[in-house]
Amino acid sequence: MLGKKISKGLSELIVIMIAIAIAIPVMFLLQSWLVGQMGKMPELDSIAATYVSRSINASSFLITLTVSNNGNEPVNVTDITVVYTTIGGDIGTTSGTLLGTSLPQSINPKSSITIPLTIANAGKVNDVIVTVKSLGSNAMKAVRATGI
Repeated sequence: MLGKKISKGLSELIVIMIAIAIAIPVMFLLQSWLVGQMGKMPELDSIAATYVSRSINASSFLITLTVSNNGNEPVNVTDITVVYTTIGGDIGTTSGTLLGTSLPQSINPKSSITIPLTIANAGKVNDVIVTVKSLGSNAMKAVRATGI
């Protein structure tokens, strides 16, 4: 009896093992919850845009923009930005002048719209960027239009 010591309480190793045993299942639960939340995030991957630019005169272009909504919810076209090169070689951006329409423009699911616009003081159209907003989730996305 002289050599035996009675320890009171839990050993540090046992406490660490219990903490790990609790932390691992909590980590898996958190991961599965986060993956489930990502699946609920709105996506606007089904939006496509194309444009055709035609020279009106030496420094103006007519741009015909077509935006397609291949998704399952309606969207609004909220902004159009045209990136262009000026005759002097500088890069500029503009919203252009919309012809016979205004923004926002609604696009129903599985349909498309065509938006004509003009830009002035341009030597070349470089890019057209369209901003769309989901009417159901308010998610927004900028789509780079493909020139054809």
